[in-house]
Amino acid sequence: MTPTHRAHSIAVLGTLTRDTTTYADGSRSENLGGTHYALLTLAHLFEGRARIVPIANVGADAFDEIHAALDLPGIDRSALRQVAAANNHVHLTYHTAEDRDEVLVGLVPPVGPEHCDAAHDIDWMLVNLTSGRDLELDTLRALRRRTFTALQLDVHSLTLGFAVDGRRVLEKPPNWEAWVACADWVQMNETEAALLGDGRPVESVARQILELGPRGVLITLGGRGCLGAWHADGATRTLRLGAARHPELAYPTGCGDVFGASFAYACLEGAEPDAALRFANAAAGAKACHEPYTELRRLREHVGAELDRFVPQR
Repeated sequence: MTPTHRAHSIAVLGTLTRDTTTYADGSRSENLGGTHYALLTLAHLFEGRARIVPIANVGADAFDEIHAALDLPGIDRSALRQVAAANNHVHLTYHTAEDRDEVLVGLVPPVGPEHCDAAHDIDWMLVNLTSGRDLELDTLRALRRRTFTALQLDVHSLTLGFAVDGRRVLEKPPNWEAWVACADWVQMNETEAALLGDGRPVESVARQILELGPRGVLITLGGRGCLGAWHADGATRTLRLGAARHPELAYPTGCGDVFGASFAYACLEGAEPDAALRFANAAAGAKACHEPYTELRRLREHVGAELDRFVPQR
């Protein structure tokens, strides 16, 4: 008899945005953004074999568009809540492949503890702080008390404050240690790691975060790959990878989101952390090669070799 498998369930908590992006070469794109990248990644990797639950407040001005865009196999839209506030609209202007300015127009309120009741029967909770105001610390702590296979936290815009003209500016959160202590897996990019670690090397920052309680730390390094560090069998494992793809013209927006979602996917499918890290690195590299974000529908095709090599197939 062929064994049966219960479908995985994963929740993605974070803000769904509209993005207007101007790249260094002058090209421009209008996309949905925020946690859309993670949700599309999961939908196209699982191909209907998982329940994927976005948990978010969505502005009334964008609700119909966002709700329709998430009509994809496996996505359960029941935890999207319409609010009166204007939805987040992010304006990104790249000066180089990685250096950019970000301006936020509109801001939905944070998700509250009562909204998180949608997180029932969830195997993996992915919290992606795409606005930095996606939920309060007390709500994250309430989620931590629930039973998941893992809670994965992408620090993301927790490290961004607001200038008077609406630009997002780097700002070290005074209680950042309490946020990362709630997670099993913590993700950030190199800039965020430098801010939280006061400029120390990423390996040192990763060790510091592991001492706060998480099982593992994932640090993306842009066009230079990524670093992972995690506890395993009473020891600390560290793996640094170079970039998996080297596009002549890179599209970096969303790469970190694709990385985090792909790591969660691989882990849920049974990959060990080192294999999951290698797969996530490849998926992020594939995203860097393609724009717009709807190209994620071809993600399995773009990472077919790594999918076969690193992710157990059910």
